[in-house]
Amino acid sequence: MVAPIVLILLFLIALSLTWILTLAETALDYLSFRDAEAIVVQHPSNPVGHIMDRLAEHQLATRFWNTVFLASSAVLITVFIDHFVNNVWLAAAGGIAVMAVLTLVISARSPRRIGAKHYEISARLTAWLVRPLAALLGPLPGLFIAEPDNEQDDENDDDDLEERHFRAYVSRASAADVLEDNEADMIQSVFDMDDTLVRAIMVPRTDVVWLDSGTTLAAATDVFIRSGYSRIPLIGDSPDDVLGIIFLKDIIRAMHMHKLSSNDAVNLIAREIRVVPESKTVWDLLQELQSEAIHAAVVVDEYGGTAGFVTLEDLIEELVGDISDEYDDAEIADVIPQPDGEYLVKASMSVSDFSEAFGLFLDDDEDEDVDTVGGLLAKSMGKIPIKGSVTDVENLTLTVETLTGRRNRVDTIRVTPQTSFQEPKS
Repeated sequence: MVAPIVLILLFLIALSLTWILTLAETALDYLSFRDAEAIVVQHPSNPVGHIMDRLAEHQLATRFWNTVFLASSAVLITVFIDHFVNNVWLAAAGGIAVMAVLTLVISARSPRRIGAKHYEISARLTAWLVRPLAALLGPLPGLFIAEPDNEQDDENDDDDLEERHFRAYVSRASAADVLEDNEADMIQSVFDMDDTLVRAIMVPRTDVVWLDSGTTLAAATDVFIRSGYSRIPLIGDSPDDVLGIIFLKDIIRAMHMHKLSSNDAVNLIAREIRVVPESKTVWDLLQELQSEAIHAAVVVDEYGGTAGFVTLEDLIEELVGDISDEYDDAEIADVIPQPDGEYLVKASMSVSDFSEAFGLFLDDDEDEDVDTVGGLLAKSMGKIPIKGSVTDVENLTLTVETLTGRRNRVDTIRVTPQTSFQEPKS
């Protein structure tokens, strides 16, 4: 009778250790070095500081012993049952059934949930167990840690993994109404800024308002008033020859203080303008403009030609959404429903917004190297579109509705759903 009692005691100990080590593993995933330092200050003898110094090795040791104790629990309960039924198959089935029921019961008080919610106290209390268990393995955990040559790659993989986990956490928090939808969108936008290129948010050169070299202050003031802008790039022979940038406040100051007359050229007050490549990320450019106190930059392509113009407001809008003031004209929606069930779409609408609005799942080959719906249409056709040009993109038919400008650029596109279709998101 002693053997069954010993078996059941060992089973309970192994199962308890499995629960505790799962708790410790989760707590260490959430614990920061600053949190660990705070614990050591309050409890100088606590080994959590030593664990954080060699975190990867201790995490590996924790997972190893967790697996060992879990397997031991299954073996011990199977042997315990076999002692009474004397049939290996019935004992195996009983062991599986018992472990399944216990797993279901334990999940009600999941150690991972508790470790995530109370990671500081969990790490502090379990450190006394994690430290000696890792020491028992000696140098073995260190042998499985990445070599220095591969550390950078592993760190990048870890960063990507952490970002995916955090994005999923934000989505769950939003679904559970812990975060408001706009708060969750803003957090997601922070991650997107490091992946979004400047060319995706810039004002393309065809839509930029320019001031020609030699323009008088009076004429420039009129352009500022009609356009509603406070800063406009100054160009020479063409938009590829950017000479600088003109600020409306500089014109007003120069004329008000009688330093210049209304007939003087704006070149006299032109400021140097920042030039950035279109391949720079929005996050990097935002940090640069912020640190250098610059509010605008000219964007150039890989050949050095002017691709567009970007302002600090464009970058901030990528984070917080559209910013409008009392002087902005009423914005025309990118997607305008039509009575016949079709939609008019602005050619300048971004491919990502278009895909989201119409529920498309574009392959990388389809939206690679294009940023707008107009570019997507042209790439799908394989030639320059003209009025009436038609192409299919997934379950949508795109038809060029109107052209604009001297070069007859595509302005609006008619979108016709081919099958039963869910109304686009506004």
